[in-house]
Amino acid sequence: MKYCKDCHVNVHNAMTNCPLCGSYLDSANDNDNCAAYKEMDTKVALPKISVIHKVNFLKTKINKILMSAIILCVVLNLLLSPSSNWSSYVIMGGMITIFCVLAPIAEKAKLISQIKTDIVVLTIVAFGMELAVTRMNYQWFVLTYVLPWIYVAGVVLVDVLIAVRRYEDKGLFSTLAFVTFWALLPQIVFWIAGSMGVEIQDTHTVVIFFAALLNLAVVLIVCTRSLKEEIERNFNF
Repeated sequence: MKYCKDCHVNVHNAMTNCPLCGSYLDSANDNDNCAAYKEMDTKVALPKISVIHKVNFLKTKINKILMSAIILCVVLNLLLSPSSNWSSYVIMGGMITIFCVLAPIAEKAKLISQIKTDIVVLTIVAFGMELAVTRMNYQWFVLTYVLPWIYVAGVVLVDVLIAVRRYEDKGLFSTLAFVTFWALLPQIVFWIAGSMGVEIQDTHTVVIFFAALLNLAVVLIVCTRSLKEEIERNFNF
């Protein structure tokens, strides 16, 4: 049997991690190759785990119905009114419904993980909506006026969660770093576009860029202890 130095318990030799604390078990640390423990390993069998898969109605039936409705709308759009692109709005609405509403309910997703998903989905939907409205003639409107404020809302929401639930919810600081990265992207894109000769009015995105960085720095400094605990927990220090 292996021995966990943290929990001070003997663990079956087939295990690679301690079932109590999750620490890695070194094969060399096996109670000095005690013959009694070696014999015990041959007599003790690990329990068989059977996983019961339940069919989730929200993940199967409703999603299939929505996908069928979206496909039907696209076909009708192409057949009846090919000069219009109204089915693109149905596609965007379906994406939000499936990934931002039905999926988190079906999977009982935590709020902090759903924030990351919503940021990505809303970004894709916003770009898709602008391309649909402008008929593939991109005007920088979404990246200038829509997405920056969506990212600001995400940063503020995570800040509130850190203030009230940083000891209960795990992973809040990594979520804040994720949302902050997205909040920086619009201004980074504008700087790159400016270097290529594209002029864009982006005053407020500059403010959001530096405000997001300042907010991240302040939160990490103020909540240093909680941040350290999250790092130790995630990396098993």
